[in-house]
Parts: sequence; structure tokens; C-alpha cells
Amino acid sequence: MEQMNIKSLLRSKQTLLESKLDVLINHPVTKGDHCEGAWIDFFRSFLPSKYAVDKGFVFDSKGAVSEQIDIIIYDALYSPLIFGTDAGEKFITAESVYAVFDSKQKIDKETVEYTNRKIESVVNLHRTSRGMIVAGREVPPRALPPILGGILAAASAGWSTVESYVKDNPNLDIGCAVKSGSFLVKRDPERNFLSMLHSEPEEAVLAFFYMILDELYKLGTVPAIDIRDYANATLTNVRLKTDEENLQTELSEKTSAAEPSAAEEKESQEEPAVK
Repeated sequence: MEQMNIKSLLRSKQTLLESKLDVLINHPVTKGDHCEGAWIDFFRSFLPSKYAVDKGFVFDSKGAVSEQIDIIIYDALYSPLIFGTDAGEKFITAESVYAVFDSKQKIDKETVEYTNRKIESVVNLHRTSRGMIVAGREVPPRALPPILGGILAAASAGWSTVESYVKDNPNLDIGCAVKSGSFLVKRDPERNFLSMLHSEPEEAVLAFFYMILDELYKLGTVPAIDIRDYANATLTNVRLKTDEENLQTELSEKTSAAEPSAAEEKESQEEPAVK
């Protein structure tokens, strides 16, 4: 049986992506400002259909909005409230987001710090999580998973230097510099830096391909969005009860049912004593 050379196939992707980025970076009009389009096409070429990839903004049920994000990987199957503009930008609910990336010409101190701030504008947004009905059984809301943050570029500073920058910018998890290599950061639950691994330059896209797929797999599926929070923040005359409000109503009804009414108490008091 003939063997398929996966490494060779992905290396051809790297060559294609590198040539696209070179054209965009050196073009007299774009000067690299629209490199995100090449990266978006790259992600769309291999990510499963459960993921959508676009540029735009992330918002929450309280009305807060992130900075403009170059590349957003978000849920394409279960997430409502995706609005688009004529410029091709999407407004995406915070609960829907798996990962966000900033696209730069080079990974260095300035771009790492700038990217960290942009990612922070997403991870600080309020996110809801609602229980679901699975196979006829109610499943409680899942804990909110982290949102991956990354930087994408054509080139990079030396890896020891990049590592020193990443240590002080806790929202950076992953990155790829097509001509230099890819990196993946390990952090503890408090986002403190633990370690960073990086690939060889000739395996930049190959390594990033496996890294991002593995990290997305670890996240599972995004939490079910609690649409009631969005409805109650935007509707005037209609209110959808939250789980807490439904529980309060249920407890109140049980309490009322257990307590005798005023009429029953009066009737009990007026009954003559039995001799």
C-alpha cells in the first residue's frame, strides 16, 4: 500500500502560507495590515466544520465589547447572535469563542504586549453557562473553559527572548511565526508561566497544526449560552426567568402550600371545643 506523507503535505501548506504573507507584508498598499486574511484561510482549510473563523469583535450579555480581533475561532453549530457587517466583521457572543489571535509581521516585545492586551479584552468579558438536556436527562451547566490566546506572524525574535516576553504576558498561550517556528506555553490555573516549547523553523506550520488541534480538543465544546441573560438585557416588556428565579418561585410555592391560609386559621380558631 502506498504511504501518505503528511509532513510533506503540511510543508506545502507552510510554503503557500509563507508566500501569501510575504506578498501582503511587502505590498505597498497593505504593508501587512491584512495578513489576517491569509491566516483565516489557513485555519478554514483544516479545522472541522464545528469551528468558524472570522475577524471581528466579541461581546457579552452586559453590553461590553472587546477590541477588534484579527482572528476569532468560535462555535459554528450551537451559538446564536452572530452579527456581521458589510466589511466582513462579525460580532460574536463571548460564550461562543474558543480562541483569539492577533496577526503581526513579527513576534517581538511590542507585539506580544499589544496582543496580550487585545486577548485580555476578550477573556475579561462576562460569560454565561446553562444546563442542557442530553438524551432526555438534564445536565448541569459546565464550568467555563479558558479562551486560548495567540499571536501569528511571518517571523519572530529568538525563542529565549520570546519566552521572556511571554512570561510577563499571561494571556499568550500559543503562537506561530512561519519562518521561525511555533510555540506553546504551559501555565498553571492562576496563569503563572511554567514552561514553553517551540518547534524548528522548517516545521513551523506542521507543529502549529498539531498544537492548535490538540488545544481545541482539550477545550471540548463551548458551554451552552444562557440566552435569557441576553433577552433580559435587551427586551423591554418581556422577561425570561433565570434558573435562580425559577428556584425562588418553586420554593415560594412549596412554602405557601405548606402554610395554612388565613381563612383556614380563622376557621380553626372558631371551631368549638369538643366535650
